[in-house]
Amino acid sequence: MNKTKKNLPLFLMCLILSLMIFPSKILASSDFDANKDVEFSIDYQNEGKRLSNAEFDIYKVADVDKDLNLQSSKDFDKYPVDLTKLNQEAWNDYALTLKGYVQKDGVKPLETGITDANGIYKTKLKAGLYLVIGKNLTLDNYIYESSPFLVLLPNVEKETGTWNYEVISKPKTTRNEKIIKEVSKKVIKIWKDKGFENFRPKEIEIELLGNEELRETIVLSEKNNWQHTWHKLDANVNWTVAEKSVGKRKYKVSISEEGDTFIVENTYLSSETPKKPKEPLPQTGQLWWPVYTLVGIGSVMIVLGFIQNRRKKVDE
Repeated sequence: MNKTKKNLPLFLMCLILSLMIFPSKILASSDFDANKDVEFSIDYQNEGKRLSNAEFDIYKVADVDKDLNLQSSKDFDKYPVDLTKLNQEAWNDYALTLKGYVQKDGVKPLETGITDANGIYKTKLKAGLYLVIGKNLTLDNYIYESSPFLVLLPNVEKETGTWNYEVISKPKTTRNEKIIKEVSKKVIKIWKDKGFENFRPKEIEIELLGNEELRETIVLSEKNNWQHTWHKLDANVNWTVAEKSVGKRKYKVSISEEGDTFIVENTYLSSETPKKPKEPLPQTGQLWWPVYTLVGIGSVMIVLGFIQNRRKKVDE
């Protein structure tokens, strides 16, 4: 009994230290609720000007679980993109890639919303990975164009490590004067298939889409150095490109945009190349609780050692 009382202060001290050192981050995975609504908002503005009456289409690309595993939805499972890889910049490229596919195939959005007088659109969505595509907005003699983006709902807060069910996205936006009438667009094909060049198709087809409608299909090959330029295109139209499938099992496709140039990159998928470990998904925060746990255990052990040494000296 005396021994229990003697150890009680030590136990209480360890408990207090544990609560201080082990944050609520360790509970993040248990806090995940796939059935809980996520309050998702789009805050649309450009250089401080809030943009009203802007229309956005939202597509559900994949379901997500507490371990951040993605399961592509039926509409998106057929597309040759790897949504589990790299970082947010790569996701932005995939967003542009998926934009071309959904417009080419006429995939219906999960929902369509319009920003209010403050440039805000709010909705409720279930957990998952979503593609958001904004339509061109003409306002005060300017044309505003937003970049498509992918957003993971819910997010994980970096500071607390807990799931955030209130997510706000601010689309990247460009503004052009309406008086510009024509523009040129270029497409370049890049192959990432070192050692497997002989497996390339002799040619591939690229579709040019304007305001979600197919405008032209062109062929790229070695004859035109795998590139093409369209001239005298209407600058008031939202232009994008899509590649006709070269085989999902052979290549993955990523489309990025640099200025007025679309870069279509095909990476050969070879079973002979060792697969890299699965990269963590990009998100607003990252779970660091294992680090905190180790630090906390080390701190507690130091305190225990210090107290035991003091007791030995007192007993002597």
